[in-house]
Amino acid sequence: MNPFLRVPRLALLVSALWAVVPAAAYAQASIAGVVRDPSGLVLPGVTVEVESPALIERVRSTVTEETGRFRIEVLPPGTYAVIFTLPGFATLRREGIQLTGTFVATVNADLTVGTVEETVTVTGEAPMVDVESITRQTVLNQTILDALPVGRTPLTLLTTIPGITQSRVDVGGLDGDGSSRARMTFRGVSENIPMVRNISMKTTGTPSSDGAITNMEAYQEMVVDTAGHGVEKSFSGAHINLVPREGGNTFNGRLFANFTNGAMQGNNLTPDLQNRGLGVPNTIKKMWDLNPGFGGPILRDRLWFYWTTRYSGAYQWVPMFFNKNAGDPTKWTYEGDPSRQVADQNSTRNYSTVRFAWQATPRNKIGFLYEKSRILDWPRLSGPTVSPEANISNYNSQPKSHWVADWTAPVTSRFLLEATGVKFPIKFQRPDHNIFFSPGSVPFVRVQEQSSGLSYRGTALVSASISDGLSWNLVASYVSGRHTAKVGFDTSSQTFETPNYSPDAPLMFRFNNGVPNQITQYATPYSSVSSSRATGLFAQDRFTIDRITLHGGLRFESMDTWSPEARIGPSLFTPNRNIFFPETDGVSWKDVTGTTGFAMDPFADGKTALRVSAGKYMADVILRSNVITGLSPIQTLVTSTSRSWNDANRNFAPDCDLISPAANGECGAMAAANFGSTVPAQAIDPDLTTGWGKRSDSHWEFAADAQREILPRVTVNVGYWRTWFGNFVVVDNRAVSPSDYDAFEIQAPVDSRLPGGGGYVIPGLYDLKPSSFGRPTDNIVTAASKFGKQINHWNGVDVTMNARLRGGMFVQGGTSTQRQTTDNCDVVTKVDSPSPLYCHVQGRFLTQVKFMGSFTIPRIDLQVSGNFQSLPGPQILANYTATNAVIAPSLGRNLSGGASNVTVNLVEPGTLYGDRLNMVDLRLTRTLRVNRTRASVNVDLYNVLNGSPVLTQNDSFGVWQRPQSILPARFAKVGMTLEF
Repeated sequence: MNPFLRVPRLALLVSALWAVVPAAAYAQASIAGVVRDPSGLVLPGVTVEVESPALIERVRSTVTEETGRFRIEVLPPGTYAVIFTLPGFATLRREGIQLTGTFVATVNADLTVGTVEETVTVTGEAPMVDVESITRQTVLNQTILDALPVGRTPLTLLTTIPGITQSRVDVGGLDGDGSSRARMTFRGVSENIPMVRNISMKTTGTPSSDGAITNMEAYQEMVVDTAGHGVEKSFSGAHINLVPREGGNTFNGRLFANFTNGAMQGNNLTPDLQNRGLGVPNTIKKMWDLNPGFGGPILRDRLWFYWTTRYSGAYQWVPMFFNKNAGDPTKWTYEGDPSRQVADQNSTRNYSTVRFAWQATPRNKIGFLYEKSRILDWPRLSGPTVSPEANISNYNSQPKSHWVADWTAPVTSRFLLEATGVKFPIKFQRPDHNIFFSPGSVPFVRVQEQSSGLSYRGTALVSASISDGLSWNLVASYVSGRHTAKVGFDTSSQTFETPNYSPDAPLMFRFNNGVPNQITQYATPYSSVSSSRATGLFAQDRFTIDRITLHGGLRFESMDTWSPEARIGPSLFTPNRNIFFPETDGVSWKDVTGTTGFAMDPFADGKTALRVSAGKYMADVILRSNVITGLSPIQTLVTSTSRSWNDANRNFAPDCDLISPAANGECGAMAAANFGSTVPAQAIDPDLTTGWGKRSDSHWEFAADAQREILPRVTVNVGYWRTWFGNFVVVDNRAVSPSDYDAFEIQAPVDSRLPGGGGYVIPGLYDLKPSSFGRPTDNIVTAASKFGKQINHWNGVDVTMNARLRGGMFVQGGTSTQRQTTDNCDVVTKVDSPSPLYCHVQGRFLTQVKFMGSFTIPRIDLQVSGNFQSLPGPQILANYTATNAVIAPSLGRNLSGGASNVTVNLVEPGTLYGDRLNMVDLRLTRTLRVNRTRASVNVDLYNVLNGSPVLTQNDSFGVWQRPQSILPARFAKVGMTLEF
């Protein structure tokens, strides 16, 4: 049954639930407290009003209940005043309450006897500690966003938070805005997804993707939930909620611009780096960012707008030269041209982002946001191990856009309804190629050199993508003084198509020190399509008893996937292939997840919070790569295979029949005999595809912390956390078993850089027996628990602080120490190759330190802000090419299939790391004010200490630990912000 047909039934169910259990809105702040008389008795019936320019209706009110408690929720970021009124008592006005994110500000009041005409105004310290919530979050408001010398995208801003680990270190936005450039994890979880009004904007099928969001000028605040997630979503990680700008009743505008180029950069290439093999470092070519915005009233107090556009780019030279032999069919070597260094060039064009906010009636507010942008990479993700002709040379995406519509209706002061919908059709066209030379009759086969890891000469396989999606939710809210109940409904659908093709030849040759030894063949072109729908129902409750607030929530989620009918035709190496697949069902999963916890104010002073939370979450479904949900029938076919190659005559042409799966001529047998056939190579265990609790990669999270305001406006937080994963899956080739393998061992080479100087024996290696080699692949994806126990645990301790001092000074940051432990020894020894090598890894404790801050020098109005990071160095592996001559004495025979070598990692993962990265970035800002116009000119200095730690290095043992990229040398960037 098509899951789309189930939506009406679910909508009716939600409507029925609303009538029974009202719900609280999410993703905005609250003000709560208790009102007492002079004797300390609670006062019911007190009118409590909050007013702020951030509220389109200006004032919102409620009445204290019998316990004297009140709560006003769904308050946008801003500065608030709270007014308490009761006949017979003087009116109390509390000013200067700063709200950000989902912070619950505790504002208690002691009313004194007096007349209504009397008003007592109090301007005290704004609350700094949320004593009711279990959600831990970091808020980057406009003040911080304007002050930080970092890249202006959600994911680059995310890297300033302790605990976030990034795969690529970005300095000042030099890595560009491409969403696929960085992979980030937080407490072991990779689902770090930007959202607008709690709706995921992930669209590209990758774990850490910012979808179409590229223009931070459209958003006034970025709220990152880091622990204690509720049940509004099934995934955890770092929830990145972006709060849109809404214009306001006064016309206002901003213009942000900055620029730098190579002339503004120094040099940090040291003799040691040169001795280790780094010829040229990665340096700046040019960077720019032009980002204007303008907004205001269309109808005062009724209809607002905010419009912005952006054009930015980041071009950097990488340690790679163009190949002099590119396009020459007679040449099979890479020869760098020192006069033509490669530049990684990324630019983003945000054509337009516009937000409308309409107060349609006093109780109905409607919002609409539209954003359209485009990314250009030329060449695509260039680096030191891929020559440009072997890269996707021109990645020019089609314009991508998304729409966000939202509705808010405060039916009463305690009951509120909300709905949000997001539509994101994203299309990526196939990259252009062959721009370096004219196409000819000789195919330019990709070559991969084992000794160095270098790829050059051609491109063998490229995967493009086309996706389309829709998400929406419905939420109702009912809020009393001490009790909040929550229930909601959300649904999302996505279709993801992956065309695969070969721009040059569907072949890849593998060389070792220039000698051919292996061929990889691809059955391109082909394309796979998968669709999904996920629907969730959730209920959540928060109840305050004296100084303790209890939290609990449950979420039911169903997920269905399917693939439409498809056909796959012939290819160069599968000339007779012509297969039709009917529409095919995928998974039908149902899961229940939940969270629980409590927050406590132990001293009843609003300055200390003790919090404990625990919850179960699901991995975000990624149709493009998930082994189960993305498995369309076409993906079950064998579309690539390898075979040994003995190019005895050194003509660099396989003198054999590449269509035949059997050994012939210079070529060994195909490793996968069913390459290109109708016989599927992979099946899914039916037990995994349907039922309850079968969704792969679920995980649990536990967090406990204490936060204390140690000085006015200064808090310190200490916490312990643990993440552990479950529902592991394994791919088991049923065509072979552990008994089909022979064991061998090798001796590591002697090298002072290896543990103990090398020379140690690495046992537990296996090679498939010759009699079993070449059997048709018969993989099944099944539960790892059927073979034994598997674990993946993360443990850590965080110590952070947050200071919001007078004069606009702020400091926040801290340390995060974490360790990962993995063990699949029970499983790996029973599935296919029984090698137990590195099946248990007890990682080291790794500590990162991150701080950011800002202060303004009086009189001269000079703001000094900065960002400091100290991160662990890159993990070091050692991929050693062990030849057949080295292996044969231990194995007692030659390697199967005519293989000439195998690759063995000589270093246990998680044990060896490079030097730490210490980075200081500064911004100096001078501000001039004329009436309502403010002009700020800033100079950014990145890598102030001009350090040159290695960011990435070569793990191939032939050029082991040769630096590939280092921290960019100190450079300056000039910029300006004009506000009016």
